[in-house]
Amino acid sequence: MTSVLPSADSGYLPYFLLLSTVAGTYNAFQNHFVIWQSKEIYSRKSDEMTFLAGRMFGIWTALASLIRGMATYNVNDRVAYDLAIGTYALATWHFTSEWLIFGSIKPNRGSIGPLIVGWTGLIWTLTQRDHYLS
Repeated sequence: MTSVLPSADSGYLPYFLLLSTVAGTYNAFQNHFVIWQSKEIYSRKSDEMTFLAGRMFGIWTALASLIRGMATYNVNDRVAYDLAIGTYALATWHFTSEWLIFGSIKPNRGSIGPLIVGWTGLIWTLTQRDHYLS
């Protein structure tokens, strides 16, 4: 099992990247078949979460997961690392703006995870950039 896990020689960020990759991959797949979890995230405007919107969100999440997965095993590569920062920045902007600007999200069990993962990933990758890329 340890052969598939990333190295933690320089820190634990690769494990967080892997965790968010796995969670995102699950979310991407489920958005192609059921949308009740996404309706829970966007609970203030759940009627706007259609199967088409779910599939589009699923593809967007799959791309973010692919980038984060590459960064998991290439955490010292500048391009992979910076792209991972970008995925967290976009996710953080999306979920925070949907909550505070557009009003489609209310904090609940469905939305708290994406908000925490987005903010944690963004802050962690930004503050540790020099450590992993030096």
